[in-house]
Parts: sequence; structure tokens; C-alpha cells
Amino acid sequence: MNGHLLVHGLPVLDPACIREMGEELDHASALTFLSAYLDFLPERLATLCAAVALEDGAAAMDRVLSLKVSSTMVGACRLSALAEALQGLVCTGNWAAAEPLLAELAASVTAVLAAGRAAVGTFQPIRTG
Repeated sequence: MNGHLLVHGLPVLDPACIREMGEELDHASALTFLSAYLDFLPERLATLCAAVALEDGAAAMDRVLSLKVSSTMVGACRLSALAEALQGLVCTGNWAAAEPLLAELAASVTAVLAAGRAAVGTFQPIRTG
């Protein structure tokens, strides 16, 4: 499975997701969530890579689902799509195909971190009325 085909055209980070979260919660909470997501992203990737390397299906599934869901929530669309592709491989125990996908995940994490750090200071609450 080629992750590039899955992520072509998807944004690295969709700011509309954080704005929508800010509307549902509040602006500060949405930015706090995004900041925490970015802070824990390298550790999430590391623990996911370790679980895949050990071919630990339960741990890998837990970590890939966590990565997919949290990435979806903040609008890290490419990363979420790659995590979903990896989820399918973990589910079937296709460790040989999962290993190369980790490099694509790592590149996507790097891109999300750069975009996220740049964006944290630029999100403004949506003013109505």
C-alpha cells in the first residue's frame, strides 16, 4: 500500500478544524488541545514505531488509533490518512508492509509539527455579530 496515494492533496494541517473546535469549546481550550497534541506527537510516533517493530498487535492498534483520532480532531489530515492505512496493516498483521509506512508517518509528523507550531500563534477566535 502506497501512503502517497492516500494523502495526495490532503492538507498537512487544516486550520478550520481548530476553529470549529474553538466554536464548540472555546478558543483557549482548542489551542491548548492543539499544543498538547503537538507536544506528544513525537512520543506517539516513537511508541507506535516500537510496537510495530515488536509486532505487538494490541499495542500497535492502540497507538495507531490514538494517533488517527487525535490527528483527525486537530485537522492533521495527511497524518490521519496515513494512520488509517497503518491501522489496516496492523489489523491484518501485515508487518512487512507496515514498516515502510512508518517512514511516511515520520515525515508527516515532522510536517505537522512545523505547521502546527507556526499556526498556534495565528489562530484567532471567530467573531460573530
